[in-house]
Amino acid sequence: MSTLLELKSSVLRQVQRSQSLRTRREPLASTSSDGGSPPTLARRSGTIVHRVARGNGDFFDRMNKILQKQDGQLSVCQTEEDSSCTPPPPECKDQAFVPEGATRNELDLLYEEAIYTVANRVGVPSPEYVTNEGDIFSYLQKVFDMGQEEHDIILQRVIESKRASFSLRVSVMKGKNLMAKDANGYSDPYCMLGILLGQSPKETEEKKERKFSFRKRREKLEKRSSIKEVLAGRDIQVTNVKPETLNPVWNEHFVFDIDDVHNDLLHLDIWDHDDDVSVAEACKKLNEISGFRGMGRYFKQIAKSVRSNGAAASGSEENADDFLGCINIPLNEIPVVGYDKWFKLEPRSSASKVQGECHLILHLFTSQRDTALSKMASNVTIHKKMLSQFLEYEHSQIQKEPYNWNGQVCAAAWTVLSHHAVQSDLSPLQQAIIRWQCYSSHHRSQRMSYALLLRLLKTVEAEWEDTAMHGELEGLLTESFMLYCDYCLSQMKSVRHVFPCNNSASIIRCELMLRSIGHMQSMAAFRVVCSTRNELHLEIATVIKKGTVEWYEGIISNIKPDEGTLEEQLRRLVMVVDAVCADVQRGQNVYNKLYYSSVKVDFFSVSYRQLEKLVADDVSVAMERVCGDLEQESSRLTQTMGETLFELYMSLKTLKRFREFLPIKDTKMLALTGFHNWFKTSIHKWLQIVHERSTDRIRKAVEMDQLEPVQSQTKHSSSAVDVTTCFSQVREFWVQLAWPDSAGAFIFITRLTDNFCSEAVCYAELIKRKIERGQLGDHKSFIVQVCIALNSTEHVRVYLGGLPRELDWRGVEQAMEESCGLEGKEQVNKSLNGQLYNADNDLQREAKRLIAHLIDKMLPELKRCIQHISLSPDSINNDEAVSPLMKYLDDTLVILNESLVKDSLTRVLQSLWELLLRMILDTVAENRGVQVEFYRRFQYTVETLVRFFNADGEGLLMEDLKNGDYKALDDELRLNKCSSFELIEQYFLEKISQQRILKHSRFGRVSVKCYYDAPEQRLTVEILHAADLIALDANGLSDPFVIVELCPHHLFPTARSQRTQVKLKTLHPVFDELFYFHVSPEQYRHRCACLTFTVMDYDWLSTNDFAGEAVAPLSDFCWPGRPSATPAGKTLQPIILHLSRQKPSEKPIMKMLEARTADREAQEFVRKLKEIEKSMEEE
Repeated sequence: MSTLLELKSSVLRQVQRSQSLRTRREPLASTSSDGGSPPTLARRSGTIVHRVARGNGDFFDRMNKILQKQDGQLSVCQTEEDSSCTPPPPECKDQAFVPEGATRNELDLLYEEAIYTVANRVGVPSPEYVTNEGDIFSYLQKVFDMGQEEHDIILQRVIESKRASFSLRVSVMKGKNLMAKDANGYSDPYCMLGILLGQSPKETEEKKERKFSFRKRREKLEKRSSIKEVLAGRDIQVTNVKPETLNPVWNEHFVFDIDDVHNDLLHLDIWDHDDDVSVAEACKKLNEISGFRGMGRYFKQIAKSVRSNGAAASGSEENADDFLGCINIPLNEIPVVGYDKWFKLEPRSSASKVQGECHLILHLFTSQRDTALSKMASNVTIHKKMLSQFLEYEHSQIQKEPYNWNGQVCAAAWTVLSHHAVQSDLSPLQQAIIRWQCYSSHHRSQRMSYALLLRLLKTVEAEWEDTAMHGELEGLLTESFMLYCDYCLSQMKSVRHVFPCNNSASIIRCELMLRSIGHMQSMAAFRVVCSTRNELHLEIATVIKKGTVEWYEGIISNIKPDEGTLEEQLRRLVMVVDAVCADVQRGQNVYNKLYYSSVKVDFFSVSYRQLEKLVADDVSVAMERVCGDLEQESSRLTQTMGETLFELYMSLKTLKRFREFLPIKDTKMLALTGFHNWFKTSIHKWLQIVHERSTDRIRKAVEMDQLEPVQSQTKHSSSAVDVTTCFSQVREFWVQLAWPDSAGAFIFITRLTDNFCSEAVCYAELIKRKIERGQLGDHKSFIVQVCIALNSTEHVRVYLGGLPRELDWRGVEQAMEESCGLEGKEQVNKSLNGQLYNADNDLQREAKRLIAHLIDKMLPELKRCIQHISLSPDSINNDEAVSPLMKYLDDTLVILNESLVKDSLTRVLQSLWELLLRMILDTVAENRGVQVEFYRRFQYTVETLVRFFNADGEGLLMEDLKNGDYKALDDELRLNKCSSFELIEQYFLEKISQQRILKHSRFGRVSVKCYYDAPEQRLTVEILHAADLIALDANGLSDPFVIVELCPHHLFPTARSQRTQVKLKTLHPVFDELFYFHVSPEQYRHRCACLTFTVMDYDWLSTNDFAGEAVAPLSDFCWPGRPSATPAGKTLQPIILHLSRQKPSEKPIMKMLEARTADREAQEFVRKLKEIEKSMEEE
């Protein structure tokens, strides 16, 4: 059967064979990093601060700092992040992303366009507009860097140019709450709308009470004196009829050319359609006529329709028409950005009844512009260039946090841009796309707020119409999306430098950037114009990988872990791994939340897997060299190298812990999965270093120990605290190693347990030697010092008792059972428990030696007290005789109780009790044969001591007090108080007791029958045979015979011993002889009354040899009711009695009887037994 170590060695070899050491990768020469060595993830929730003995070196301090490093660095990281108020670092710029600036000629043309726009302003400005033309011109000169002379030239050219031609776009959207004109409670509404030509101010005043209607009586039309009052046919538009509704929805759009934008009027009528021939159709036909005569025919048709509508009525106008209301809107009242509102319907006259509203959207724009640039470029391109120029100037004026500019321009810029957008007839979608393109393009050269870009994207999305995309606009949007995506990807690649975690402003910008990309990806516009980039999340993941590799290579380039000695390389690798841990931590805590919530990319998983592999490649190469060096027989791991390896292991373990944040499917086959196997050889040697440093620390702690309690509540010394603290730190080192292979950890735990045990025993020995060498001060001080040493030893022993829990032995057992079966579990128990059991025994042994040393110092005084009891005359009472002893014990117990912990106090009291028992027993043994009062006094002493040490249950337990020594002393005292006959009876009682338990003997056996005749008071003894007797003659046989007699003799004074015949040369004699004895009831009722069968070997020329003896109590045969006490006793089965050969002098009773030299009976009894013993010695 193989041992557990052999099984584990096999397991470890298999693991080592399965691991492949990876070749090191050369860093990229072109990549650099200024990231430094950032903090690492917190190792644990709390920091353990241990008490370290002065002068034991910095080893444990450095090891603790390694364990506390992560916590400290995390605190620094959080402080930096919370307190950061510096501007974010500059973003990466690529000349491919920076737009080209405008030439001077282009600026001049653009300036003319801006001046022309200002000169041709129309619409009612809102309060935020600048109305002073001079202020606007002054602002434009600054924007375009235009001198006054150049400005005047361009302004004069604009004044001399042709005025802009305006048009009005009217969208008739819907109506609501119209009046019902039909019998069914509804109407069939349609709209007629057109432009009333401008009027002079005088005419306007005269006709302010008169409202226009398209349906006038014929005679009124004929009376018009001016063509101006006639509505031109080209300016009349009609909507479709919406049958049976009071809330019509038209959503129809019309464009009207405007002659006088300052005086013309938009007029709209709503009618209920009743004719078979629609007036609307007539109006549409009007578009086909030309000249004034055609216009006359048109109005005749309208008049005819009016007459037919009123034929059934009384002829009054208000009852005849189906007029639903009208709206009159002067063009000079339309705002710059147009109207988008509900207009209340007005009556045609005071007699008309109308109700309801109509939703109209009105926009004025230029249909023709007389500028050079408008003849060369589209309105979209011109507006884009103009906005770009304004953005460049406006951004340059921002002094505070220009990187966070929200894109808001001044009022003058807004005035020019708004008028130009209106005049250029740019739709909301066109304006949204132009703003997005200009702002995103400007951002690439001079960063601004990502929140603004996100808002612009949302505006594009809100205005998006797929059908409106074509040509130039689609290309503009495609290019802007593509460039912005590429720009953001370049920032993501350098996210650690552009958006560092310790800068809150950078993190906000990063989040907004990611949200803008995520929003763009979800936009319908992006899917339409950038259909080839439908997997943007894969591109993001790719740049994360590339950026991670570049960052890592920058760290490698800065730290240079391949330079210097092997130990220096390892220290540099620790810095690299710590930097990676910090980066991974930041990725998990900060970047991952931003990326996943915005673009659904798991930043942490992508970067962690990349960094984990890079680190594993580099560390495995270095550790391969370390293992190669350490496996050489002459190699020795230095302390500094061991500390560095421990720190490297801890850093790798911290890095590996991050895998718990990975999706389960990504945790398989990671490069650091078995990294602990790289450290197996070094861990063995590191444990040896820890053991040596721990031993040095313990030795120094004992040297410095003053053997005083460390606190008033504790009773152990400073060295005990240092020892257990040292153990706790080493245990903490092991716990933090968190060796993942529980089965493989068995070897290390065995080593650790052995180290702990040997160090604890070493401590106990050192503290004992310190006591032995010291012995300074008075008796009390010495006792106190020994007590503190005992407490300290006990303190360490108790700590060792918790090792199974502290080192997780149960987990090791389970792992070994899984890997090696029950045999593995048993060997774990055997090995570890055996170590702990032996250490506990050793510690208790050292504690006993300390106690013995303490007792030795008490021994002279105890002897004096015992001697005082022994020599006290009978005239003084027992209390006076015992008083000195009890006073000394009481004074000593006060000191012990104050100085010892409970367990140590119990051991000291138990040892003191055992010593007193031995001393009294020796005193009594030395004084056998004296007066009975002597023994009674010591009996009283023992009883007093029992009460003292028990202390009403607060001290030693009664079962511990009345142990073997107590029983021996109690028997000694009790027997010494007995008479010689009582002692002889006690002797036979003991023999009867021993005979009853004797079931087998190498001295042979004798078979007998005994039965009692009560009426005759006669005991019949029938000796049948013997078997397997011992050979006492030279021929290998014996000549046995049996002596039978009643004992003790003082109970049977008249009975003589009888014997069988001698059976020559046999070890299995057959006797078959009967013997009779007179036994009265008074005699057999004694418990000690018995028959003795003594087997002797007959010798012709010398005394007979003793072969063995057996006893049988008479109570077994003679007692009334026994089967053998009836006439039927003859038929009973024989009794087999096993023979024994004990030396009588070994019994205490013999020594007591022998001491009674004046007692003839005692001396006679002793003489006979000594003859038997002499016979045995002669053999």
